[in-house]
Amino acid sequence: LKFPWPFRLKQKSELASCPLRPTFPQVAHAAMKFAAICAIALIAVASGLKLDIVKVADPKGAGQGEPTMAGACSECTKYADYLDRNDPCVCFATDIQGTFADDSTKELTTRKGYGTETVNTGAKRLPESWMWHCRPVSSTEGLWKQC
Repeated sequence: LKFPWPFRLKQKSELASCPLRPTFPQVAHAAMKFAAICAIALIAVASGLKLDIVKVADPKGAGQGEPTMAGACSECTKYADYLDRNDPCVCFATDIQGTFADDSTKELTTRKGYGTETVNTGAKRLPESWMWHCRPVSSTEGLWKQC
């Protein structure tokens, strides 16, 4: 059975002499190009992720707590020169998430056997959130720590 030219199946001998069939060096060159493009793309993605990590370390801004006391103190020293009106700004910081009892510190006491058992229903405490001010806002001892 013979089919017209575009649909005819080629013999093995015809495939070997085909001018469009790539040779080994051409295939190897294409594979190296693909590997180089993948490596460049991976480096670009990795450097972009690293830049995002660096941005997280910046202060979060006014009214938003910092995850560390050092972060709050660095934000305070950044703006302290601009806040010097009547008194010099001496930076103090406090952890606002650990100041008061909240739902995360609630405990549940239940009967167990002939006694009772007390368990914490939430986290032991909320994650740290440090705020800064030029002087202690309250007179509670140990609440405001000088930077």
